[in-house]
Amino acid sequence: MHYVPSARLDYRCLNHTDWPFFQALNQDRDVMHFISDSRTDEEIRIHSFEKRLQPWHKGSEHWLCLVISQKDTGIPIGVTGFIERNEGIAEVGFILAAEFHGKGFGSESLKDVARFAFNTHGYRKLTATVTSGNEASRRTLLKVGFQHEGTLRQNYFLHGCWQDDWIFGLLREEFSY
Repeated sequence: MHYVPSARLDYRCLNHTDWPFFQALNQDRDVMHFISDSRTDEEIRIHSFEKRLQPWHKGSEHWLCLVISQKDTGIPIGVTGFIERNEGIAEVGFILAAEFHGKGFGSESLKDVARFAFNTHGYRKLTATVTSGNEASRRTLLKVGFQHEGTLRQNYFLHGCWQDDWIFGLLREEFSY
């Protein structure tokens, strides 16, 4: 189990019973607009859900996937986590259900996960990759202290054409706890 301390949110590892929530999140076109094209249930299950069910430890080659829920209601609001990319570097990611956008949960969960990655797992740097045009994710990353480190031109195929990716980074010593 991965304990991530937080004021308003609870985190727990993704499990088999989360399939309906994970499926709905991944089929919401508004939520997934900058993340992926439409996928079948089978594609979501095999390529995203099943891979994130594996036990995670530092050095794993798959994502640590945590379900985010509100402490007061227990209602799941999204998923977050990270994957190790290089020695001391992890890439973070987060997806919130549409009804929880714009309520501060994105930046709160990103701060919680950054604190967890830096303090518990000793990462020295966190990165994030955002499809260009995803202003909400860009604002969330900047609010937490990430810096825009560059743009990878025509790096991600989405909606039938090549999209640019924005790369963000946050060093441990830059993070405000």
